[in-house]
Amino acid sequence: MHPYLQIPCQGPKTSARRAATAVLCVALLAMSACSTPRPADSDASTTAESLYRSGKSALNRSDFLTAIDTFETLGARFPFGIYTQQAQLDIAYAYLRQDEYDNAIASVERFIKLYPQSESIDYAYYMRGLAHFSRGGSAFERIFPRDMSKVNQNWLRASFTEFEALVRRFPDSEYVPDAIERMNYLREQMASHELQTARFYYERGAMVAVVNRVTYLLEHFDGASQVGDALALLSGAYTALGQEDRSADTLRVLAATDPEHPALDS
Repeated sequence: MHPYLQIPCQGPKTSARRAATAVLCVALLAMSACSTPRPADSDASTTAESLYRSGKSALNRSDFLTAIDTFETLGARFPFGIYTQQAQLDIAYAYLRQDEYDNAIASVERFIKLYPQSESIDYAYYMRGLAHFSRGGSAFERIFPRDMSKVNQNWLRASFTEFEALVRRFPDSEYVPDAIERMNYLREQMASHELQTARFYYERGAMVAVVNRVTYLLEHFDGASQVGDALALLSGAYTALGQEDRSADTLRVLAATDPEHPALDS
């Protein structure tokens, strides 16, 4: 026999003492386990429905941190089911109400990935549009509305894209009317931003930049209320560049689209 496999012989007294000690240790461990309190959220009697109702109650009283924590506990303990599915959207809503837009978008995208066939998938797209739409806001700006033409335009474009996807994919959704209204508002704000930028360049004599900005505005925001002023500015830029024919053509377009524009009186 290999020397390392040899088991030393034990006398009867030594074996009995060790056996008694082992039994005592097992008993002590069992008593210790029974006396250790369980975490409250590990109660096996807690159901998915009761957890969801608890989280919803916190959400309704604007206790968003508690709501998020409760909904995440629900998802961890019951990864499948209608309550967990709805909780994922409620988490996104809670993050949105706390102005945590990245977390809100991440929660929505997780929902879209996990539940692409959900009946609430249109709401998920709507929420993602709202998160981008609300970026850069604050409690103060909810009282005194901001000029969105001056905020990061990437946020506005992202919001427009999400609402546009909602309208295209789910034309019968109850959220489409509000999405269209927001898209119209965003179109106006983005057009205003382009016009302000074009004016900035005009005042500094950068006429090629003016032409580029106005051309972009006309191509992407047709129908916006800024189109008339943009055409007038474009005509002036062409004149400054010595391109009189293009300036005259632009004024003819202006006369056809906005015949009362002051630029036509000059």
